[in-house]
Amino acid sequence: MQAPVTQRRDRRLVYSVHVNLRFDHAVVIVDALEPAVRHHEDAGFTVVPGGRHDVLPTENALIAFADGSYLELLAFRDATTRDELLRLAGSPRWDAHLQSVSAIARRFLPRLVGAQGVADWVLAGSGLDRFASESRRRGEVMTGPFRMSRARPDGQSLEWDLLMPSNFEAPIFIEDRTARELRVPADGAATSHPNGARGVVGVTVRVPSVPAAALRLARLFDVAPRAGADGSTTLWIAGVQVELLAGEPVGAVAVRLDGLDAAASGPGLGGIHAAGP
Repeated sequence: MQAPVTQRRDRRLVYSVHVNLRFDHAVVIVDALEPAVRHHEDAGFTVVPGGRHDVLPTENALIAFADGSYLELLAFRDATTRDELLRLAGSPRWDAHLQSVSAIARRFLPRLVGAQGVADWVLAGSGLDRFASESRRRGEVMTGPFRMSRARPDGQSLEWDLLMPSNFEAPIFIEDRTARELRVPADGAATSHPNGARGVVGVTVRVPSVPAAALRLARLFDVAPRAGADGSTTLWIAGVQVELLAGEPVGAVAVRLDGLDAAASGPGLGGIHAAGP
């Protein structure tokens, strides 16, 4: 940006302090919720029921951690809907269908009909309308915020706003309308895991061009990218280390968990890995 230094500092203050971004959760796509819950429990995770969403034909379960982050196991509510959308995704009508749905569905549907595993990442903040305006000034187009809700199995209704970036390189942004502790369990029973996992400390994002994506994210979040000898680039964003790798499909593909027993991670968990020493 070409603004004077004092203006850049003021803008960064509003951007970082009033929006106060932090890592919220990673989305893990699964074919069906019940068997996925059992599979992750067998891997040593404590999994709690989530509920059913309003603007998507989906349901979820949560793996919540002591640091406040969590993994969202996300699936279609029924196999019929999943099979219909899988057929549509393989047809020439798919792109037109995506243009006809909401911005939220446009983000999630390609993930839901894609491979199982880590598929997206979400940052939480306050004042997302201000964040959207600032993001546009920084060259990143955002749509929203859009309201979304989930009904828990106990009947409790939860609401939040989502801000959607125009590309899959950048994360989704969430701001709670109801208390976050209603959306994300924080008690010791829910956040204690036999496999030792304590929280998300890293995310791997696949991008078409690592240098271009690094510059965009650095400009958006006021961070400095660091290039690795292996061609990857890392940035510290909202308290987690984000690793950029060249490849397709674009978007989050893996997370690294603090405390996770390395024996509990592996290919069967779809991109959920133990953090290195």
